[in-house]
Amino acid sequence: MTVRTVVQALAGATISISANLPATYDAAGYGGTTMIYTAVGEVENYGSHGVTANVSTHVPVDTAVTAKVKGSKDYGTLSLTIGSLPGDAGQILLNTASESNAHYSIKLSYPDTTVHYMDVLVTKLQFVDGAVNDVQKISVDLAVCRKPVIVAAV
Repeated sequence: MTVRTVVQALAGATISISANLPATYDAAGYGGTTMIYTAVGEVENYGSHGVTANVSTHVPVDTAVTAKVKGSKDYGTLSLTIGSLPGDAGQILLNTASESNAHYSIKLSYPDTTVHYMDVLVTKLQFVDGAVNDVQKISVDLAVCRKPVIVAAV
């Protein structure tokens, strides 16, 4: 497989959601035949995701020097901005997921065919109201619960 050596635009990227969870949290599990993904339409902004490690500190009295160690990891939250389309199947599933405590699977597909699979909780779905010339939108947060599985472009 070839690794991309130039930057790319996000134009053409898609995100899909599945109420199914993979048998295994790896490329084979997320790409398995039991996984049914529903595309989410009208996404304007995907936000960001990735790892942030908490830092634990300890200050011994005798040295008065702060010792730091990496603590727990947080894989972030995708904060989506979406043009509100109540009849869109993906948005309907996001709405259902926002009222549920269940985990969902996300497939974020990039233009170069790289895919990021994520185990998420849908923690927010809010209507974004604005001014007279604004498009009706929704704001959705997807809390990433495990390290994303990245499948490189083929």
